[in-house]
Amino acid sequence: MARRSKPLVTQFFNRDRLAFSAMHKIGHVSYEHLCQCGLADRRIKNLIRDGHFEKIAYKQRGKNYECYKLTKFGRETASRLWGLSHAYHAQSPVHDLALAEKYFSMPEGQRESWQTETQIRNQFFNQLESLRGQGKVIEAKLYQQGLIEGLISMPDATFVNENGEVTAFEVITNSYGIEELTAKEALINIMNINYETIRI
Repeated sequence: MARRSKPLVTQFFNRDRLAFSAMHKIGHVSYEHLCQCGLADRRIKNLIRDGHFEKIAYKQRGKNYECYKLTKFGRETASRLWGLSHAYHAQSPVHDLALAEKYFSMPEGQRESWQTETQIRNQFFNQLESLRGQGKVIEAKLYQQGLIEGLISMPDATFVNENGEVTAFEVITNSYGIEELTAKEALINIMNINYETIRI
């Protein structure tokens, strides 16, 4: 949808930051999730009209549903106003909404620790650099080769749990084969973090 010349939303508040952050980190969110951030109906409609949010229709088990995601302009706004970078690449609404359920089940402060797949990949590369710095060049090379060959794969997200431990989170769909699951687990072992999954 084309943006209006004069925006309806001219001031942004913490509730907007919470909604933009959620979509930036997990792709699609439901109407209930936006309400949980503190957005009212009119605010959601205005953010859609201004071209920040996009309403997405999808089917699940033969029923029609709607959800929301950031537009390119919305991601630019999130970056400009709140310095959000490395946006999560939105996948299917069903996949992302399972991710959203986990995200919104956590206290607000804990959500701040949520890292996207891109951020995890960057941390992995930093770990490889660290290994090289320790003289473990062969080990680093093996891990890098594993990533190239698909033997190592990034989870959907990581977060810091209530005990202060980093936990990886993965939404497992029917399309996942043994190789994909093994590749995710390989990364978990290398980075020495907890692992939590949900199957949809």
